[in-house]
Parts: sequence; C-alpha cells; structure tokens
Amino acid sequence: MAFKSIKKKDKEYSDIESLFRDLNTSGIQSLYNYQADILRQYQTQAIDKSNVAIELPTGSGKTLVGMLIGEFRRRKFGEKVLYLCPTRQLVNQVAELSNNSYGIKSIAFTGSHKEYLDNEKFAYKNGEAIAIATYSSLFNTNPWFEEPDLIILDDAHTSENYISSCWSLTINRGNHYGAYRAIIDTIKPNINYSVYSRMMNEDADYFDKNIIEKLPNSTLFERRNELFEILSAYLNEDKELKYSWLMIKNHLEACQFYFSWKEILIRPLIPPALENHSFDYAKQRIFMSATLGTGGDLERMTGIKSFHKIPIPEGWDKQGMGRRFFMFPNLSLEIDEIEGLMSELLKLNNRTVILVSSDDQVMNIREELNTEHPEVQFFTAYDIEKSKANFINSKKAAVVLANRFDGIDFAGDQSRLLFLIGIPYASNLQESFLQSRMNASIIFYDRNRTRLIQAIGRCTRSPKDYSAICVLGDKDLSEWLVLENKNKYLHPELQAELKFGIENSKDAKISDFVENFNEFISQSDNWNAANNEIIEFRNEKKQFNIEGSTELENSAKDEVAFQYFLWNKQYNECFNLIDKIIQNLDGGKELKGYRAFWNYLASSVCHILHLETKEVIYQDKAKQYIERLIRICPSASWARHLSNSTIEGLTFDDNLIWNVEHLQSYLASVNISNVKKFNKYLLEIENYILKPDLENLNLHIGKLL
Repeated sequence: MAFKSIKKKDKEYSDIESLFRDLNTSGIQSLYNYQADILRQYQTQAIDKSNVAIELPTGSGKTLVGMLIGEFRRRKFGEKVLYLCPTRQLVNQVAELSNNSYGIKSIAFTGSHKEYLDNEKFAYKNGEAIAIATYSSLFNTNPWFEEPDLIILDDAHTSENYISSCWSLTINRGNHYGAYRAIIDTIKPNINYSVYSRMMNEDADYFDKNIIEKLPNSTLFERRNELFEILSAYLNEDKELKYSWLMIKNHLEACQFYFSWKEILIRPLIPPALENHSFDYAKQRIFMSATLGTGGDLERMTGIKSFHKIPIPEGWDKQGMGRRFFMFPNLSLEIDEIEGLMSELLKLNNRTVILVSSDDQVMNIREELNTEHPEVQFFTAYDIEKSKANFINSKKAAVVLANRFDGIDFAGDQSRLLFLIGIPYASNLQESFLQSRMNASIIFYDRNRTRLIQAIGRCTRSPKDYSAICVLGDKDLSEWLVLENKNKYLHPELQAELKFGIENSKDAKISDFVENFNEFISQSDNWNAANNEIIEFRNEKKQFNIEGSTELENSAKDEVAFQYFLWNKQYNECFNLIDKIIQNLDGGKELKGYRAFWNYLASSVCHILHLETKEVIYQDKAKQYIERLIRICPSASWARHLSNSTIEGLTFDDNLIWNVEHLQSYLASVNISNVKKFNKYLLEIENYILKPDLENLNLHIGKLL
C-alpha cells in the first residue's frame, strides 16, 4: 500500500461562515439569515466567554449552529469538543445529521464506555472528530470524557433532570422497599403520626399516594449521621443507587429531603454542576436553548451563576417556525365523540405522533390502538432510539412518546399530525413539592412553558413546515393553551394559531374537524385564506413577561452561590446571602410561596450555625424566619413544628390543614377550580336525591367526606 500523507488535512478558517461554505453539506444550500446572525454574534462577542447561552426557537436549526461552532473551534484551536444530548436517540440523530448532512465528522458514543471503539476514542481525544454523547455520560461519578475543552449542551432548557440526576438519590418504594421502609422508620420521631401512618399504609388511596412531604433541613442536619449509617447499609452495594449515593453522602446537610408514599428523593435544591471536574475544566460551555427565559431558570437548572446570552434574532418576536393548526375537541364534543374523532384522524393520516405524560399512558394508548386500529404499526421511544427509519417508512404508523420527548423531530412528511394528550408539569418530587405544597409554581412557569413549546414543535421543523395538533390533554394543558391569561405568555405566532384553533373548535362537529383537517393538510385555497387571518392575529398580539420574572432573575445568581456555599459547608457565607435573596424575592403575591421557602432555608442555616457556635442570635434568627414562613404560607404544615412559639393571629390544627389539603386534591382531580363549578357539582348531587339515585349519591357524598 502507498504511504499515507502526514500533512495537516484540516484547513483553518478565520470565520465560521467560511467554514460552512467549504463543508460538503447535503441538502443544505445556505444558512438561514438568523443562523448566520447568531454565528457572527458568537464570534465577535462570545468566543472567549466561559458560559454562553444561545437562544434559537424549536425547529430553527440549533443543532447546525452548535455543530458549526464546535467544528470551528476544533479546527482553529485544536480543541476536544463534546456535544451533549438528553437521550441516546438524540445522540444518534445528531450524529447522523452531522456526518450525512452537515459534512462534519462526529462520533456517537452511547452505552458503556467499555464498549467504545479504540479508534473512535483516539479520534476524539486527539481532536480529530467531535464526540456526541448523552448528558449522563458526563454527569456521573466517573466520566470517561475527561477534561473536554468545549462542551456544547443541546436542549439546555430540558437539562435540569439530566444534570441533577447525578446528585439525586431516588429511592422507589416498589424497587427498594427495604431501604424505603428503613428510612421512613428512622425519621418516624420527626414527622406527624398521620404522615407516618400514610407512608406505611399499603392500601393508600390516590390522594395519599400523591401528597409530598418534606423532612426539615434542621432535622436532616441533626440526624445526618444516623441517616448516613442507614443509607450506607442499604445502598453501598446497590447496583442502581450506589453511584448517586456516593455523590451526596458526604453532603446530606446540603440537600433537601422529600418523601411521598411512592418514593424518597434526597438532592440539592440546585445541582452543584461545577463540582464535576470535567464540566468545570472546559474552557467554554455553550448552552443551546429554545428559550433563555427571563426568570433565571437556566441558572437554577445548570448550577451556573451567569451567562453571556445571545438572544433570539431580531424579527422572531413576531414570526414563528412553521405553521400549526390546532383542534380542541373538548370545546364541543362529548367523550365518545372525541374518541371517534381521534379514530377518524388516525385513518386519514399516514404517520402520527402522540405525546403523553406517563409510561402508563403509553401502554393504555398502545392497547387502544391495537384493538381499534390493528392496521396501525405502533412505535415507542425505544423503537426509534437508534433510527426513525422504520417509522418513517411505514405506511400507517403511530409513535407514542412519554415524558422526555425533547428534540425528537418529525419534519415534513414524516408526520403531519400530532396528538397532544399530556406533558409533564413536574418531573421530580422537588418540583411537585414546591408547586403543590409551597404555592411556588411561579419558578416553574418558564420551565413548563418551554416543555409545552417543545411538545408543540415536534412536527414543525422549518419555516415552511406545517402540522395539525389535536389537543386532548388534561386541565393544566388545556388551560395553558385555551385561557388568554395563560397563553399571553406564549409567542405571538402561537397565540394567533391558538386563537384561530379555539374559534374553529367551538360548536364544531366531528365532520367539521375532519373537513378542516383535510383543508389544512392539502394546503387548499380555503386554508390559505385562513392562514392570512392567523398572520393578522399574530401582528396584533404581544408576548407578556411572566409576573415576578425580573425578581427571580435578579435572585438566581445568589441562589446558585448559596448552594455552592452550602455544599462546601460555608455556613457563614450562606447566612450573609440569605437576606439579599429574600429581598430580591420581595415582589408581588406570585412570589410569596418561593419567598416563604427561602425563609425556611434561612431558618435552617441559622439552626446549623446555632448548633455549631451556640450563639443565641442564630437561634433567635431561626425562629424569626420560621415565623415569617408560617405567616406567608400558613398551609406549610410540615414546617410548623419548627417554631415552638404561638404566633399571634394564627391558629393551627393539624387535622384541619390535612382535611383542607385532601379536599383540595379531590376537587382538583374532578376539575372543580372555582365556586361556580363547585355549585354546579352540588346541583348534580341534588339531582341524585331527586331521581333518586342512591348509588351515585352515596359515591359522591362519600368522596367529599
């Protein structure tokens, strides 16, 4: 064989656009203007910044922008580039795009690092190719990707669970009952007897199973050694949990302890991501996001105090990506009619995407499809993990995705129909606790809005793409889309699409929905006229900022700093930050719950300082913070016993609080959210008396009792 040339093969470029023009791209003639604008801003303003956040809408080509930056730095600076994705499916998808469409050499690293090929490992380490891997391949106890120079985090707005899982110990009742029971028994003296009884009840009802409790941080600090021994005994040899236990076991006092009938979660409030050496080592970290938000959510998700942010390009404040036609059958059809409409639409469409919020729903949908539509080939996220080819090549197919469907795209004719049945509004116990027990949903508005936008954008992946979206979701999902006081936080283009879809769903019959769907899919003249109306609506709309977002953004950098101080047992530094954080959160009523939670954290730090220094001032301050918490959030029953004093003007009754919470849960489950709906519900019960219908009468009165 002939000798190989050892001349340098990779040409260096002075700018990223010149690099793109020389790449052997397939099907990509040029960059969109907004992509070029982003790349220029990056090169002139951010190339030397440690943490960069780039905002590009869902479907606008974030992946190409990220890969071009990575390839440019690999060639120009000889850097090791690591591109992170949430899931294996996305790793394979990005690698396929990079190699086959972008002309950028990249390697997909999935599975155990023991299975990585030696030649591919060498290519990455020697800076000859970009490595593409999952978040978990870096955020673990012993990452193989040591000391990368550049880390690009795709879908950064969804990164919280992927990053925080490294420091999250989740003990599931079903899978680890022995450990679960031992821990609940250990904390029994520190929790209300009724709470302990609920945790031990094997026949707990739906509401008991879903109520989340919290072990106070002061108790966690006092009993950390005992809990350390119990957890070590159960987890040190556990194949599934020993790694996350290893990450937090020496920092229990820096964690939050949540528990429910189903599971226990021990984790820091904010993931201390920079404690990961390889993540901290990188010269630059680039966070690619569909939304940067305005409330500091990205900072809290990633454990990064601040970013150089490259916002959405000019013009995108009005125009969106692709066109969506929304259908809301719940506004006009009965349940059996809705099922009939879904069946009709499945028959009309070749390949359909169905998004749900839980794995249980996936199986339920699968059973229904197999029964009602045996001609439809069924796919799950697992089936398309390596490739979507089988789904795309099917004549009649449906893919059902639960929870983490971020970044999985179905462009063009891959799918023109999306059923939106549910999205996760709380992905772990901490989110659920802060929303349900602290009335602090405000800090997740940005996150939930982003999850919704991500779901809606699965089938519109370019400016000219189009997809019908049939919303069959739960109350929270429907309210985000239908109610103007919530959808005003969405992009003007999306607001206009929703307005058009809502108006065309009112008083509509199945035949109306089907006819409109056919007009939209065929892009008929009738639809073109409708599209012009949507554009007019769009130009009249304005996107509002979420109330309290300014205060939340101002507070975020200090909250992140607080977590690192707490993690490193620097309690005085924590104490010095507390009042500043609480003052930053001193906004309107929407921040009350989160401000109450930080008063609780302040009390915990003061309690620790009192135990360590014996100074009375910290004991008094701890009491003051708890009293503030109880005044702001009287329903925080889990925190009341931290104050031994009677607070003027407030009377506590454990049974009353418990009954109120239980009643709230029941009313929410049957969609009774206001007095009008409650009175209507009482009239229904009266009708059972008049009929009489003793079975339903006893059932509903029993549930209320």
